[in-house]
Amino acid sequence: MNRLDDLQLFVEAARQGSLSGAARILGRTPAVASASLKRLETQLRVKLVERNTRNLRLTPEGTLFLDKVAQGLTLLEDAQQVVRHDCAEISGEIRLTASVDLARQWIMPLMDEFQSVHPQVYFTLLAGDAVRDLVLEPLDLALRYGELPDSALVARRLLNNRRMLVASPSYIERHPPLLHPQDLLHHNCLIFQSQERAYRRWAFHQGSDAVVVEVKGDRVCNDGSLVREWALLGRGIAYKSHLDVYRDLQAGNLVQLLPDWQGDSAPLSAVYPGSGPRPPRVKKFVEFLAQHFKTLE
Repeated sequence: MNRLDDLQLFVEAARQGSLSGAARILGRTPAVASASLKRLETQLRVKLVERNTRNLRLTPEGTLFLDKVAQGLTLLEDAQQVVRHDCAEISGEIRLTASVDLARQWIMPLMDEFQSVHPQVYFTLLAGDAVRDLVLEPLDLALRYGELPDSALVARRLLNNRRMLVASPSYIERHPPLLHPQDLLHHNCLIFQSQERAYRRWAFHQGSDAVVVEVKGDRVCNDGSLVREWALLGRGIAYKSHLDVYRDLQAGNLVQLLPDWQGDSAPLSAVYPGSGPRPPRVKKFVEFLAQHFKTLE
């Protein structure tokens, strides 16, 4: 049974209590409507309605069939509406902010891919490691690492992520092995600074053991991408988000140190200002990001 118009005719006839009334609403002739109902009953091998010249009533089998068919047609209509909306062309500006490393390595190529499908969308990307105020600034979206305590913001988690220790093979060759987080006290650590605060306290845990080490080093920078570059050049050990060094690890340009010790949780989230409705282009882009980052877990 694959004739949707027969099912629609049956449901409408049951609602109207009249085959001719259903035919009128659906724009069919009475003869076509009658043939449609007869075809449906033939396919089911059961009588669905009792009818006379003026009205009809459902048989017990017709009542049972109506309940299931009406639900199915409603679901089908809902699905069609979702698809129409989902496939509709989107356009306009998306204003977003992200850290420099995240923007360069991931967001820029993903923007290109998104625009190849939705060419009417254009971006304003504010790349920087400082945390921008989404309420005061005209931004649609921020991509941020870490837990998000600010209840005034709405967030969607895109990726579970942690910080880890990394260094270049050349640095590892020139320095004593790292066997425990406390050994960091004997190494040069590359320190990230944000909003005048230098993050020198690096936290780790292994099972029930937790360690916080206050590290030292000869380089501090407020640009996380430069901290990563220094690590790649063999200048020291960095405490970086896994996503920021994902490709470096894959290529062998950086090596994870102390893999049995977990660093701080640093999930990646899409953060929105306020709780109002989102423009379709923003919702679509966030869904696109979520689908991409899901492949990395």
